[in-house]
Amino acid sequence: MWQFLSDKWRAWQLRAKYQRLVQERVLELLEERGPEPVADEPGNWQLVGDGSRGLSEAQRLELRDQARKLVQTNPYARNLLRLLEIYVTGPGLRLSVLPIGPQPRDAALDRNCERLWKEFLDANHRHFSFRETACRTWRDGECFLRMFPQPLWPPAVRYVDPEAIDGGASAPVSKGILTDPNDVETVRTYLRRDLLTGEVVEEIPADELRHIKIGVDSNEKRGVTIFAPLIESLAAFDKWLDTELQARKLQASIVLWRKVHGSPSMVAALADGTATGDVAGSTRRERVRPGTILTTSHSTELEFLQPQTNFGDAVPLGRLMLLGIAAGAGVPEFMLSADASNANYASTMVAEGPAVKLFESEQQFFAREFEALWRWVMSQAADLGLLPPDVLERITPHWSFPQVVNRDRAKERLTDARLVEAKVLSRAEVARRDNVDPAAMQAEIAGERNS
Repeated sequence: MWQFLSDKWRAWQLRAKYQRLVQERVLELLEERGPEPVADEPGNWQLVGDGSRGLSEAQRLELRDQARKLVQTNPYARNLLRLLEIYVTGPGLRLSVLPIGPQPRDAALDRNCERLWKEFLDANHRHFSFRETACRTWRDGECFLRMFPQPLWPPAVRYVDPEAIDGGASAPVSKGILTDPNDVETVRTYLRRDLLTGEVVEEIPADELRHIKIGVDSNEKRGVTIFAPLIESLAAFDKWLDTELQARKLQASIVLWRKVHGSPSMVAALADGTATGDVAGSTRRERVRPGTILTTSHSTELEFLQPQTNFGDAVPLGRLMLLGIAAGAGVPEFMLSADASNANYASTMVAEGPAVKLFESEQQFFAREFEALWRWVMSQAADLGLLPPDVLERITPHWSFPQVVNRDRAKERLTDARLVEAKVLSRAEVARRDNVDPAAMQAEIAGERNS
């Protein structure tokens, strides 16, 4: 017995030793082999994690089509897009130029740059606007703006639909964007395909096409619409509202209940007498018109019915769905529904805080994108001899966006004045907060004093 147990123990130890050796050898082989390159981006990029690349191209296209339909038919989606538009690219958006570093300001150069920029916007007003650029980006998840240098001033720009940027059958996994083999974020060429034939008809250099994308990581080629997390919730809300309306319609279809005291034969005779005379002769209902006078005997009782919809019990469910949609959009409920009656003034001001930061974040994002376009336009002017060759080294753009919130202008300006007296803020910064050019204001003030 003891010999048997001893043999079993030695066998178990030997098996455990072999398992440990096999595991160590497997680990050595894995370390020698190293990480695998990312499958859909050949090159030296190493795979970290499970290699998930987010949404597939088919899912991305479906979300974009659904978002386009939503902003045209759904009031809440339309209101959300309108809010972003007016607070980011609405009235108050304008450009001024500032000198780079401590160098003195060249007023003639500033005026010349602003004039050329205005000429560019005027010439392309039918093909480009800040509002459309932002709306396309939010709705589609990306925006393609193609830039066409011209032999004469000004240059031209045109939007390119996202459907047209695709690799077609020649490069189906490229998503229409060819990148550096060793860096997926370095774009070399964009492929434009014919929407009818599906074939690639043009290769656009990366410096001629401005691609703005949102909702994805930096190493993903295409963007995702901001309505992606809202589509199912908005569809569920529409279904709930349709169900409640149908229930109310059904419950309101019978408005009068006649109670006859007597035998069933009396009820049948009365019903036959009030039949409407349809083809089958089986419809037992009576029309009651405005001003109708009903005369009955003591054996007939009339009861006018009211819809028992219990709509008040269903309202919390609808509001819960709206709260989920508002959370996904990043705005408070009163902004999404345009109804501020659910909260008082103090609660509303607190609730709008995250939305204010959202709008400011979007303003900063598009300021960088618009600056890239401005630099291209100024470089084109320099190439045509309209500006000095080193113009982009001397000035930089300053964007003034719509004011997100302004509750008490007098109190805010008094606070700014005290901060200027305490030398916390400069007078120029206070002027910029009012979306005015400090240099222009100083010149006008000096002119008024001398007049």
